[in-house]
Amino acid sequence: MGEFKIGVVGDLHTHWDDIDVHQFDQSPYDLIFFTGDLGGGTPDSTVRVARTISKLSKPALVMPGNNDTIDTAELAAELTHRAGIAALSEMRARPTDRAESRPHVQVCGYSTHRYQRDGELDVTLVTGRPHSMGGPELSFPDYMHESYGIRSLQESQDRLMSLVEDTKSEQLIFLSHNGPNGLGGDPLDIWGADFKAGGGDWGDPDLTAAIDYAVASHKQVLAVIAGHMHVKTKSGEDRTWRTRAAGIEYVNAARVPRIFSGHDDVHRHHLSVSVRPGEVNIAEVLLPQTS
Repeated sequence: MGEFKIGVVGDLHTHWDDIDVHQFDQSPYDLIFFTGDLGGGTPDSTVRVARTISKLSKPALVMPGNNDTIDTAELAAELTHRAGIAALSEMRARPTDRAESRPHVQVCGYSTHRYQRDGELDVTLVTGRPHSMGGPELSFPDYMHESYGIRSLQESQDRLMSLVEDTKSEQLIFLSHNGPNGLGGDPLDIWGADFKAGGGDWGDPDLTAAIDYAVASHKQVLAVIAGHMHVKTKSGEDRTWRTRAAGIEYVNAARVPRIFSGHDDVHRHHLSVSVRPGEVNIAEVLLPQTS
């Protein structure tokens, strides 16, 4: 049976180094997906992490988060060791569903990536809006207009729906920095706001519209995988990091910090996603630093 394995690394916030590179290069994953927020909120920290990610031999998709203040084309240059910002911008502006034509480590967002295995598996990864801060407004509107031609949530929604419409696969997985809205507004809900009194649904409405459009178009949405809203909330409690609704698996990978001390070792967190025809299997993985 065809199988495609994805290693999902939640929001980094500088918690990534050469040990991670070695562990993931020795892993069984066909692809590594980073949900974003690579650095600590400064361009220099994002560049440092991006340069370490670029050492990966495994193919990887990097979704820029709201903390990734470096220009997207510059981030792409750091991830690919390529000069020529104009060429990288052109590559970014012309998304394709042929993953084989791209650098092995690449920035994603408003793009599709199709994978086929053994004549049985045919799945397309649809990547959502980069740099999202969540909530009912478009984050960084001037930058989004300049970099992606997006001036409103409606235009972002239209772009994502157009990507869905162009996909050839019947099975889809959505990957994004922030998750969709509609899954609850309690502070402990999967993308609920824990930073303000009364909570509130802090998911992306444009992503929700794209998912709904895919379902209405008779696509099978296997999973939606994102981060941004840290699993450990402001109150110190753990939010729901995984839920299932209408046959779709929703996963928040943002366990921050992802590298932490246990009673016997230092542990490194990520998610393992195994994709087979019509199904996904998702599990948390804690790798000891000494592995």
